Amino acid sequence: MNFATHVDTAARNAPDSLAVGDSRESLTFGELAQSSDRIADALVHRGVAVGDHVAISMANSVAFVCTYLGVLKRGAVAVPLNRRFTDEQTEYVLTDSDAVAVVTSRHDASVPTAIDGETCEYAALLGTEGGDTDVEPRRSEELAELLYTSGTTGAPKGVYHTHGNLDANARGYIDCNRWSRDDVALTVCQCFHVTGLNITTTPFLALEAENHLLTEWDVEAALATIERHDVTYTFLIPTMVVELLEHEHVEAYDLTSLRTVGVGGSPMPERRIAEVESALGCTLVEGYGMTETTPLATMNRPDDAGRKPGSVGRPVANAVTVRIEDHRTHTPVERGERGEVLWRGDTVTPGYNRQQLTESAFVERDGVRWLRSGDVGWMDDDGFLYIVDRLEDMFTTGCGDVYPHEIEDAIYELAAVQQVAIVDSTDDVRGTTVTTIVTCRDGETVSAAEIKRVCERQLESHEVPDRVVFVDEFPRTATGKLDRGALRREFG
Repeated sequence: MNFATHVDTAARNAPDSLAVGDSRESLTFGELAQSSDRIADALVHRGVAVGDHVAISMANSVAFVCTYLGVLKRGAVAVPLNRRFTDEQTEYVLTDSDAVAVVTSRHDASVPTAIDGETCEYAALLGTEGGDTDVEPRRSEELAELLYTSGTTGAPKGVYHTHGNLDANARGYIDCNRWSRDDVALTVCQCFHVTGLNITTTPFLALEAENHLLTEWDVEAALATIERHDVTYTFLIPTMVVELLEHEHVEAYDLTSLRTVGVGGSPMPERRIAEVESALGCTLVEGYGMTETTPLATMNRPDDAGRKPGSVGRPVANAVTVRIEDHRTHTPVERGERGEVLWRGDTVTPGYNRQQLTESAFVERDGVRWLRSGDVGWMDDDGFLYIVDRLEDMFTTGCGDVYPHEIEDAIYELAAVQQVAIVDSTDDVRGTTVTTIVTCRDGETVSAAEIKRVCERQLESHEVPDRVVFVDEFPRTATGKLDRGALRREFG
């Protein structure tokens, strides 16, 4: 099944129901189906063949959704471009993906044109004389999209998702969140990233429900959209959650429609969960996933019995299976013990667009193929997964292993701390040491001594920071996450 036909089904079931909207326009499901048909037909006339890769360079918008669906209906592979990439990174992605065309929302001189194809404007495609091209049938194992990782630790990596991946991912989110057609989503994460595209946008198309997209993350715009459109669900990364909490006028908005906020992308400080739920009057639900899992892997469920604050929830049984193994011996660990988290299942990517990346990411255990996550975690007796840290962020001092997130959690107990990050530093005498970088809330301060004292009370001696550095702001990746690599380069 071609995943894009979900919109055609919705157009038959409820043609006049609102499907997508942005700050400038909105479309019903009937209109969205027609517009995506026109895009697909225009791509046919421009020589785009089944299986070709078509890049999309657009901010979150109705135009992005129409183009994305049009590419899928043609039977091509959608390649959303990260608009925060440098020119060099964008050139790399266009070349690496073998894109035959780039679709933009308007003439954009910043989009490189040195590809074996053409740059097309969305308006021109939409205005192409209509035809009678049928939606290209696709099997579940055939490719639908190619999403690129942020590239903070090297060149961006292209991750394939199949039509079957998209369908299993959408169904899993719908079931876990118990969404209905009456739900309304707000998409604030960019659709060039798996969080914006596959946590709200594609699931709400399959759900046949309403979705509003913000062009860029803006706290005021997000709050206003929730109030104006009676939004019931949105997904945020932790830095966005902190900005909402810090916003001085949050109480001025009517947020009573909001029932659930999903959060993920990086660990959420447990102390902040209660703050969010109190400030926004809704349930905050943590989950876990990767670009390589489309991203559905685990979720806390909105009801009390289905969630444990601090955990990322249980593995979604109908979508994935998990294995936790010792990263040195590759043998399974017992419940409660830490190890690297591995995945297999219906949402797991078939691989990268470069064979050597696929070979290094997948391993075979007892004849079964597993995806290595690179994350360290453990599972409790009730089956809830806890992510400790990235394996690459863990470091070893002379006295033992250090997991930055555990130290950060302890420091977040200090009310003045807005954000904290732990990196490893090198001392000529002591070797590897622990450095803490901190930003404080406006008008509040905390001393290095206070930070060390709270760590001494809760942590092992080798985890207590050797150095505390205060900064005004943290560097961010192209997807808005904390750029720990940049911090290492500056303070390590």
